[in-house]
Amino acid sequence: MTEWREWPSWRRLAAIARAPITGAAAAGSLAATNLADLVDSIGKYAPEAYPRAVKEVSLELLERQPAIAPLVTIVNTVFLNLADPPELLAAELRATAERMARSASVLSKVGAALVPAGSTVLTAGGSGSVRDLLILAGDSRSFSVACAETMPYGEGIELAADLAAAGLRVEVIPDDQVADAVPGIDLVIFGAAAVGPDAAMNAVGTAAIAERARFFSVPVYLVASIDKALPAPLFERAVAAGTAAGQFEPVPLRSVSAVVTELGILEPLGAGKLAAERTVAKALLR
Repeated sequence: MTEWREWPSWRRLAAIARAPITGAAAAGSLAATNLADLVDSIGKYAPEAYPRAVKEVSLELLERQPAIAPLVTIVNTVFLNLADPPELLAAELRATAERMARSASVLSKVGAALVPAGSTVLTAGGSGSVRDLLILAGDSRSFSVACAETMPYGEGIELAADLAAAGLRVEVIPDDQVADAVPGIDLVIFGAAAVGPDAAMNAVGTAAIAERARFFSVPVYLVASIDKALPAPLFERAVAAGTAAGQFEPVPLRSVSAVVTELGILEPLGAGKLAAERTVAKALLR
């Protein structure tokens, strides 16, 4: 019996699994909400399909989007709780969805305080969390932003356009000129696609920028929700997928000054410990 494949929640989850992801936290919240709806519906109308149908769509999310940390976190949550009755798993997924939906605004408030008036901030990639943080900081003080192009995808160019539209002073720096610009920068702020025990994952080129900033004693901040903290096996899978696609690379946490999370500003080792202490469902180990 496969009637659940026609349900809206299943079809939305299939779309999330197969479509390009531009906002990881938003995609995570949407996926968790639809998984909760699917679990509820299966429990009520097709109990014989539980947990098989939930496992099937969760594994598709993991297989197709292994580099999107919030989705990986959700799949891990599913497999850690599959032995529970459907209503308990659905409640856990809804709590996860609410947490992910709140993360962006909380991260912005925590991180905006790091940007001093009159400073110049360097960033790379197209993190929505960094965009929101800088726009919020710009509401109360004046500063400049230098965006590395982040080619070949040009995420930095898109970020610069969003910041300029919000009224911030922005310039775009070609990737091959970023190293020369670092000595004149006051701080570097990156997003993080994922955070593991010893490294983070971000857009290609950010590792070199972080090392250059460290050499010149320029503080480097990573912005990442706690749902992007992945234990080693899941982080390694995410990095493998991200590097194979040519979009992401690992950034050693030793190159980072601090990690901005909903829990506050964490020391890099503290963020790494948060990832290391996460339990991995046995079904996801390979």
